[in-house]
Amino acid sequence: MGSEQTGTGRVTVFPLTHRWPDRRCLVAYTTTGHFGTTAVVGILPVPELEHPDLLAVAADHHPQGLYGSRGGHENACAGWVICTGWSARIGGSGPRLDLTDAGWRLRSGRSIELAAPMYGHDVLHTGTFALDDAEQTKQALRLVR
Repeated sequence: MGSEQTGTGRVTVFPLTHRWPDRRCLVAYTTTGHFGTTAVVGILPVPELEHPDLLAVAADHHPQGLYGSRGGHENACAGWVICTGWSARIGGSGPRLDLTDAGWRLRSGRSIELAAPMYGHDVLHTGTFALDDAEQTKQALRLVR
């Protein structure tokens, strides 16, 4: 299984309906690495909600051919995950929490080196996400309660 990564920086937390109409989870997106070239997207566990594997959710949602064929299916799924996090950060509708200086941890389930940069990222790390600050965690949980 994966390793644990830590960091401090901008974190965007948002609810995601991963299976229509009512199966939701809470997702966190941040970046790390030189100039933020590594995307970190994880599930922030909520006891009463499912904790899906984001790459499996991506496989269920992306049409064949999305993001081109370069890199194959795994690369396309990684692109879907990154696009979901990046899109929540830059706008979109619905609730979200944008923390500017948050300590975080990711227990990594998967890491994927992308065939080509996507949204400024060349690597994706995904897994189980946690915020270091208890008050920020409470704020995040209010997005789905």
